[in-house]
Amino acid sequence: MFGRTRPKTARRRLGTVVALTSAIAVAGSLAAATPAFADDPVEIPVSYTVTGKAVVKKTGGALDLGPGQLNGALVIDGDNVGIRGNLSLPPSTANISLVSGVFKIKARVRIEPTGPVTGTLANGDLTTRSQANMLIDNIVVGLFWPVIPLPTVPNACKTVKPLDLTLISKNVDLFAETIPSSGVFTIPDFKDCFINDLALGALISGPGNTINLNMKSNL
Repeated sequence: MFGRTRPKTARRRLGTVVALTSAIAVAGSLAAATPAFADDPVEIPVSYTVTGKAVVKKTGGALDLGPGQLNGALVIDGDNVGIRGNLSLPPSTANISLVSGVFKIKARVRIEPTGPVTGTLANGDLTTRSQANMLIDNIVVGLFWPVIPLPTVPNACKTVKPLDLTLISKNVDLFAETIPSSGVFTIPDFKDCFINDLALGALISGPGNTINLNMKSNL
């Protein structure tokens, strides 16, 4: 059922477990020995490679995400455990088919966080929250094949407000090599897209879009 673990993977996982367990033990010892430390959160550095997929409800089109990086820390504050970090994702390519696949649209999509990712661990589930702007440019359309570029202003065409992204990792194992998470989000309307504002809103803006991410430990 579990298969064979490669020696390199086993050593990496063992090293992560030992490092985290040691840090938690040291943190507990300090808090117990010195009252002044009791209220000070303990941060354990973490680093993940992030990959995944977002699916737009209106079109059913999938957007591959990553590989990106999430670098930050596990935060232990008494009985509370959370995570905080900075997420970066490379640009992705969106391919949309309309009218039974006759009309094609291709565009570059960027998901750019506006602040840090924060998360809390409760009842075995890790819930992470972040906000990010969605920017679209390099829009190309055509019949059967996208060949006609549409005008957009670089770095201007984006959602009128950031996406609210809440993802949940059920029954999370913080020592696992990969942590999966998923969520549902709304894509707001777009602005500053020249003639494409209304078209983008009609095509992709709205609720019920899904996102699935996998965080693979770099440590």
